Parts: sequence; structure tokens; C-alpha cells
Amino acid sequence: MAWRVIDIGNPAQISLKNGQLIIKQGEEVSLPIEDIDSLILDSYGINITANLLTELAQKGTTVVVCDSKHLPASLILPYSQHSRQAKISRQQIAMNQPLKKRLWRKIIIQKIVNQAVVLREFDYDGQALFELAKVVRSGDTTNRESQAARLYFSLLLNDETRRKPIWYNAALNYSYALVRSSLARHIAARGLIASQGVFHRSELNSFNLADDLIESFRPIVDEYVLARVAPFHFDGPGLGLSKQDKERIVDIFNYSAIISGKKLAIKYATERLVESFVQSIESQDENRLLLPELLTK
Repeated sequence: MAWRVIDIGNPAQISLKNGQLIIKQGEEVSLPIEDIDSLILDSYGINITANLLTELAQKGTTVVVCDSKHLPASLILPYSQHSRQAKISRQQIAMNQPLKKRLWRKIIIQKIVNQAVVLREFDYDGQALFELAKVVRSGDTTNRESQAARLYFSLLLNDETRRKPIWYNAALNYSYALVRSSLARHIAARGLIASQGVFHRSELNSFNLADDLIESFRPIVDEYVLARVAPFHFDGPGLGLSKQDKERIVDIFNYSAIISGKKLAIKYATERLVESFVQSIESQDENRLLLPELLTK
């Protein structure tokens, strides 16, 4: 099973040779493609061959292309080769509104509960969020998610909008984008339609479903960044991400969450969540959806 995340942040020539990923940066490095879970391209000086992209797609590797701000700008995903693709996509399109609302309610409840646990992990009082989670309605029609977010970030970052702490905002956005890319890959692999969301439905967004499913992961990402990345950031909170910051953030794929009582690395937890989403729409039962919980100390 693929396990490596390769982050290339300097000019390089990348190609395919004998089933191996070849990276030339002065000297040549060779890596087995079957070991690569994700390839992150974060330099405008990178040249990559079309036959390598084809091989990566066939092996199910996600390719993330970053912009000038070093944030993911696009994903290169394989077309699903799943034999049940047509059936799964038809079931997804046929989902009725009550099921979508029940699924969204479950996602938001877990997100708020995870936020409450994060606050508790950092010695804040999360009881108000636990109480909010108890009153989320079908479809979150009373917008408890937004209320929880304002309270959560006002305590966690002293800013309910999450816009002022520039470094934290950059670190969180980069981390969210990586987890989103993992969800998008598994969505494509299972034959789901990435643009067909449960709650998110923007015509300009090709990954509405990934943006639905990432919600309960977001507090876990927050906890990872604040506990595992921020303490090692030496340049002050007002600056952008350093190379060292990004190297630590990429390791989020190996960070753990709990799904259905089992401890799983994020890269496997995203796959398990997508599998359970397929089971939910096949059975028309929101209780089949398995969402991640924070692994507490």
C-alpha cells in the first residue's frame, strides 16, 4: 500500500524510468511509484513528463500542484476504474433531500464535538460546544456550525474570523488542502461524482463532496497544526510558511484519528470515510457514515 508523500519544492526534472519515479536535481533519485501516496509539486521550475503523469494516475497517486503562495492550486486525479462506477454515481445523483440533510446533520455534529474536544485539549472550556452539538437540526437549518466556529476560533486563536493570525491561517489552509486532496482522490477512485455535494453545491467548485466530507476532519487538522507544527515555528506568527513548516505539515497524513473505535492514520481515515459514504447512499442510511474523532491525549 502507498505510504510516501513526496514534496518537491525546488526546480527539478521528473520522469518515468522502468516503473520508477526519477527526480533529477543535480543528482538523480529513484523511487518506486507504488510506494507514493501523494506527489506535491511546489516550484515553477519543475518539469514533469506526460507518461509519468499517466503512470501516477494508473497507480492511484494524487498529484498536488501548488501556486506562487505555496498553497495547493489544483489536483490531478485518476479516473475511477471501479467496475461499479456507473451504479454508484447514479445512486449519488438519486439521493433525496431528507437523506442529504440527515448526513449533513451528522457531519456537523461530529465537527462541533471534535471542536469541543480540541478546546479541552488546549485547556479551554468546550462545554458550550458540546451543548450546541446536541441541538443541531436536520440540515443544520439553525446554523449551529457557524455559531460553534465563532466561539471555537475566538478561544483557540483569539479571532473568531480566523483571518488575523496570518501564519496560523496559512498553516491551517495548507493542511486542510492536503486532507481535501486525499478525500478527493478516494472520491474519484470509488466512482463518486466529486462536484455533487451533500451540502456544498457551488457550480464553480469541482470538489463539493470533498468539502462536505472534510468538515469533521478540520478540528483534527487544527489540533495537529497547533500541537505539532506551531511550537516549532521560530520566525514569528506574522510570517508565511517556511520550508520546515511545510515538511511538518505534510506529515499530517500519518497523524491519527479514531474511526469506528479504530486508530487510523489520516491517509487511511479519509479512505474509510469515503467507503462509508458509499455504503450510506447505497443503504439510504446516514448511520452507515463513519466520521473521524479526535485522538485525545
